[in-house]
Amino acid sequence: MFDRLTLEEDLCDVRGRTLGVRGLVVSAASIADAARRAPRTVRRAIGDTFAEPELLGVLDDPAYRPLFDGDAVRPAVSAALRSVQLPDTLWDELGALRAGAPAQWDHALVTTAVAVRMLLAAVGPARGVPELAAAALVHEIGMTHLPGRVRPAGGPLSRAEAAAIAAHPLLGAYHLACVLGQHPAVTAAQTHHWRCGQGYPVLAAAPPRSILVVGVASAFAALTRPRPFRSGAFDARGAADVLVDDVAAGHADGNTVKLLVHALRGGRGDVRQVRFGHAREGHAPDVNRHVPVEPPDRSPV
Repeated sequence: MFDRLTLEEDLCDVRGRTLGVRGLVVSAASIADAARRAPRTVRRAIGDTFAEPELLGVLDDPAYRPLFDGDAVRPAVSAALRSVQLPDTLWDELGALRAGAPAQWDHALVTTAVAVRMLLAAVGPARGVPELAAAALVHEIGMTHLPGRVRPAGGPLSRAEAAAIAAHPLLGAYHLACVLGQHPAVTAAQTHHWRCGQGYPVLAAAPPRSILVVGVASAFAALTRPRPFRSGAFDARGAADVLVDDVAAGHADGNTVKLLVHALRGGRGDVRQVRFGHAREGHAPDVNRHVPVEPPDRSPV
């Protein structure tokens, strides 16, 4: 089963620091060990970085008006987003992502705003929301370790390229464990493609519901932004339709998707009373050549 991988070259951060040496087996155990050994680092608030205006700008995007409309909603989401703190090394990583892979940077921004909206609908301004917002912002950092030719560009992937992309959750989790220690971002990076056991990598247990929120927000963000393999983006209703179908297929957690649907409906009432409709009335692109990544059958060790 695919639950680990062996580094074929040193794993380095954007500053050139070696995080893992060639031959290291990256697994749940080595990720946990890296988190235990991580030094304590000073964190910088997002307000002191390039990221704050762009992250808050998601709230003004017409595509997400159903999520962020409301006099009470916008201030609460803005406050949670402004509370994000990360070490300087991770702000450097995000700056490099913004410069070199703007679509992936955009994905991180949308995922973070959507995840925060879902969390606020579930638990209100709880103490853990800022850490989960930070987790959403860096959940795809493993993609920065892939060769440029492997990053999705609209064409079909070879078996080797698909295997390389399937490795990014483990690479990202190990990277974040080395920097942040035991932090929700590590779990979010490792599990955001888990899909109730249908995705990758294989996990010993399901992640906490708060982490599943990041995975659903990431899927919603991917559906609602342009991609080279389709003729346009899903609208918010169309993306929710896809996720509801994923629930029916056993590929998404129903209670977590209900949080999203609850937020899209304005967040009024009890989320436990949300029922999925049967009609699929959202907009979907006319052309969609998306093919899910198939991870290796077993760990390449």
